[in-house]
Amino acid sequence: MDIVESIMKVLLVGLILGAGLPALFAVGLRCHAQGAPGVDADGTISNGNAPLRLLGYAIFAVVALVIVTALLWITRQTIYYYFDVKIFPFGYK
Repeated sequence: MDIVESIMKVLLVGLILGAGLPALFAVGLRCHAQGAPGVDADGTISNGNAPLRLLGYAIFAVVALVIVTALLWITRQTIYYYFDVKIFPFGYK
C-alpha cells in the first residue's frame, strides 16, 4: 500500500500545481481585466474597478510566491552546499 499511497500523493500535488496554479493565474488575469479602466459602449471612459485590480495583483503575488518557493525548494541543497545557508529548516542531509 505504500506504493499506491505515494503515487496518490504525487498525483495530488501534480494536479494542484500543474492545473491549479495556471487556473489561479487565469483567475487573476480575469480579475485584472475586469477591473481595468477602459472605454464603455457609449464612448465614455470608465475608471475601472480598483478592488478587482487589487485582487488580480494579490493572486499574481500568490502565484509568484509559489513559484519562487518551489525554485528555492529544488535548489535548497545546492544553496546549502555553496553558501551554507539553510533556507528551509528541514530536508537537509
